[in-house]
Amino acid sequence: MKPKNSLILVVAIILLSIISVACSKNQATTPAQNPVTTQEPGAATQPPGAATQQPGSVTSEPTGAPEDVPIMPDAYELQVPNQLNIIYKINAQIKDVVAFYQQELPANGWDQINNPDSVVGSMAQMARSKTNGDRITFSLQYNPIGEFTIVQIFITRVP
Repeated sequence: MKPKNSLILVVAIILLSIISVACSKNQATTPAQNPVTTQEPGAATQPPGAATQQPGSVTSEPTGAPEDVPIMPDAYELQVPNQLNIIYKINAQIKDVVAFYQQELPANGWDQINNPDSVVGSMAQMARSKTNGDRITFSLQYNPIGEFTIVQIFITRVP
């Protein structure tokens, strides 16, 4: 299979998974994991016991995420099922999320690869790599109704 076709296939699978998750009504959650609260726009929801951080600063508190993967300030509903997948929401426009990662990733050793960042409407894709061969891929989707962006991060580590 040609590399271009492989890339298109991977992007299509990621997009379908995002749409599937976003449209799924059979999500079992408990109030302790995803509390439903009323909040002002721009305010972050944090799980009980989570450390607070100063707005506008990259978190250095333990989040469960790898140290070389920056998480945006004011991120909420952070899920780190393992060290290779990270999902969270942020009350920000997609262009602001892309700008944050374009600035922060080089500081953490991630270099842009041949593929340019792709921002189309309310969706974006980003990919970076390290000199040791590690790869990181971002899939971003903006929800205009809730005015938040879902950030999905996929990491491939070289053994």
